[in-house]
Amino acid sequence: MTTIEAKSPGPIEGVFEIDLSPGFGAYEFRGSCGSGKTTLLNSIDLLTGHRVDITLHDGEMSGHVKGFGVTAPIGSRKRRKGNLEVETLETEKFTPGDIIDPDGKTPEVRDARRIKALASLSGAKADSKLYYEVTGGAAGFSQLAIDPTGDPVVLATRIKDKFDATAREQKRIADAEGSHADVLEFVPDDLDIKNSGDLTVLGNVRDELRDNAERLRNERANGIQREQEIAEAKVKLGSIQTEYNGLTVEAATEAFWAAKEELDHATEAAKKLREQLRIAEEAVRDHESGVAVATERGKTAKQHEQAVSVLEETASQSVTYPAEEEIATAAEGIDKATDDYETGVRIRDVKANQARAAGHRKAEQDAVKQSGEAKNKAGEVFGILAKSLKTKHIRIMPVDGAPRLFVDHEKRGKCFFDKVNGLSDGERVRTTLLELLPHLGSPGVFPVPQRTWQDLQPADRAKLHELAKEKQLYVFGAQVTDGELRVKFMGE
Repeated sequence: MTTIEAKSPGPIEGVFEIDLSPGFGAYEFRGSCGSGKTTLLNSIDLLTGHRVDITLHDGEMSGHVKGFGVTAPIGSRKRRKGNLEVETLETEKFTPGDIIDPDGKTPEVRDARRIKALASLSGAKADSKLYYEVTGGAAGFSQLAIDPTGDPVVLATRIKDKFDATAREQKRIADAEGSHADVLEFVPDDLDIKNSGDLTVLGNVRDELRDNAERLRNERANGIQREQEIAEAKVKLGSIQTEYNGLTVEAATEAFWAAKEELDHATEAAKKLREQLRIAEEAVRDHESGVAVATERGKTAKQHEQAVSVLEETASQSVTYPAEEEIATAAEGIDKATDDYETGVRIRDVKANQARAAGHRKAEQDAVKQSGEAKNKAGEVFGILAKSLKTKHIRIMPVDGAPRLFVDHEKRGKCFFDKVNGLSDGERVRTTLLELLPHLGSPGVFPVPQRTWQDLQPADRAKLHELAKEKQLYVFGAQVTDGELRVKFMGE
């Protein structure tokens, strides 16, 4: 078959034929806006099995596209008939256009679409075994708990997401452990942990100084009290010596014995002189009273003598006790010993914290290592995917966690595949075609999106035409021109 027939698709009235008799090469649909160029490209996609929506021309009840041994109805749920006589890479979801110029607002979104299209158009299947080396075997892959999928890109993305999540979690753990270690490793500026002493010795020194200071304070308090007692004794001694007017102890003793003798005489007289009994008895009573008085005076004299003796002894004493300066010095020693002990306690606590910090620091290092390993594994995933796709001209590499497509440009080195900071339209079409050729075969069909084709330089279109002739391909593109819908064979 050397023609493609489109009957009543979209804006095209009646039958429009695409003459393929010139053979392999590039065919360009030309015409004004709304004339049906995009409809023709979609019609070719419909022939090759891609799901596209094509409406019937206004007023028509049926329509179809015929070509390459296939008839595909338009505006009907019927399936296409016939056996396709050419090779195509179209699937129900993707066409080469999804690699060349997919929809998407950002390069990252467009590259994600391209990778899916590459996988689908190259016939790649999801195979978990490809990732066993990076996941640690079948058991390691099973631990990731990846939801099953037949899409190799989805599988790779899910594996990468798992590793990224592990990396983030380990990073969070590392940050937390590092923060714990930072707090525990902190040493105050006023603390020299190299000069730490034995806490038992420091505590004993402090306690001994405290006991000594307490002894000094007690001695001083007792000395002051004794000094006051001596002063009071001197005052009392003077007062007693001035005010006392009674007998001395010797005189009182003599008076006692004299009264006793008189008593004896009186008693004897009483015996002899009964007749003088009454008088004698009165004398006895009188003398008894005298003896009592003498006895009392003797007691008073004795008490006075004892009091004087005690006061004289007290008054003659001298008292020595610690001075306030000595007690103040002892207090300073206690303060110094207490500070030393408390410093020792702080140093002990700091060293204990540092010992604990070592554990947190080790956990931090382990988490950092695990995070790095997870990141590295996440970075390897798209490389494994690229190998599974067996791409020769396009590489898949992660950039800021997103899969991006690169090529090795002959002049610029590693270069983004996307149009932003990357390949030109012509370079993307040519690279895509070269990448898909091993999967395409010949004769083959290769449609190029209109928005890409019309931005190509004439030289790029010419190169594509020559490549299509060489590889026995039918390449289709479209651009806006004046006039009615028509087909231009690029070799004419």
